[in-house]
Amino acid sequence: MYTEREFYESEYHYDEDIAVQDKKRIPRFFKNIQFRKAYNILDIGCGAGAALSFCHERGLRCFGFDISQRAIRLSQLKAEAGVTTLVADGERLPFGSQSFDIVSSLGSIEHFSSLHRGLEEINRVTKRGGQVLLVVPNSYWLLNKFRLYKGTEQPQEMLATIGEWARLFRKHRLTVQKIGKDIGPRILKNRKPIGLVKRVLLKTTIALPLSFAYQFIFVCRKQ
Repeated sequence: MYTEREFYESEYHYDEDIAVQDKKRIPRFFKNIQFRKAYNILDIGCGAGAALSFCHERGLRCFGFDISQRAIRLSQLKAEAGVTTLVADGERLPFGSQSFDIVSSLGSIEHFSSLHRGLEEINRVTKRGGQVLLVVPNSYWLLNKFRLYKGTEQPQEMLATIGEWARLFRKHRLTVQKIGKDIGPRILKNRKPIGLVKRVLLKTTIALPLSFAYQFIFVCRKQ
């Protein structure tokens, strides 16, 4: 049985994320984020750094962290000047208060041992009026309802409905501006049979109403 940190060091698919980049999914995540060249962004659970590369191309000063040393080594192999990544704990961020114009978490906060501490830290490091982008899983997704999917392979994961997530973010002084749906990873992300079946089923649910989405894309603003 792996600990959380051991799982991300040995099992998580960072190498696969580099080899098969999803060029449609990340732009969709950032569709409603206001970019300014003077802005800086913190990506929580940055993995191999794909979101940071996307933001750097748009002129932002980019910072990212991950719990995994392996992920950070991979991110630093291809990091551009102006992109800084480090190993850190999302529940105890090594940054000053109100440091970032934008903070993003693309499928990471639901894996924190304390989601509340993580959200408090997000609120602390975000500038007043700054934007917070949170991609989170839906417990009401159709495949979850029929018990065909029980979350990812990761050691810990919180799933919630659209209303439950919205109330949680408001509790942490984040005003929800817009909610979108995640289209999910590419069907041919890898050729593992079970993964292929799940991703095909995921694509069949994209046209359903927002409340049935696979994951939600929350765009929030710090109060």
